[in-house]
Amino acid sequence: MRLRFLLYAVCLAGVMMTACNKPYDGEGELEFIWFEVSGKVVDMAGAPVKGITVMAESAESVLTASDGSFTVNGGGKPTDKTAVNFVDREDDGKNYVSRTVTVDLVKYKDGHGWNKGYYRNRNEVVVTLTEEAVITPPTFDSGSLQE
Repeated sequence: MRLRFLLYAVCLAGVMMTACNKPYDGEGELEFIWFEVSGKVVDMAGAPVKGITVMAESAESVLTASDGSFTVNGGGKPTDKTAVNFVDREDDGKNYVSRTVTVDLVKYKDGHGWNKGYYRNRNEVVVTLTEEAVITPPTFDSGSLQE
């Protein structure tokens, strides 16, 4: 029984090592990076905007803090850029126009094996959001209408 378990464990380890070192079916080796994008969201006057949802591909969304700051972490295929989306989902009386920004990434730490490294934004990310225009339809006084 003990020998069978040991043989099973060795076989399983061999299969796992082989699978991890095989090329990804289709487009070369399976490669992956981790990334971090941080920055600040402000309004047209330069004031920080709290509660904006920040999203990037293969990352959990985060909300901007009271000082407008955010840090979003994710991972995916190796790249030197990532798109970051900024969406106002708060019902605070202001409606900001959603915006997508392409952020340049730079490697700051090597990875190992399929992990090709750790990346972060090359430059400071400051995103300025504008408020949506609110169009109020005209009102009519029914008493002023004549037939």
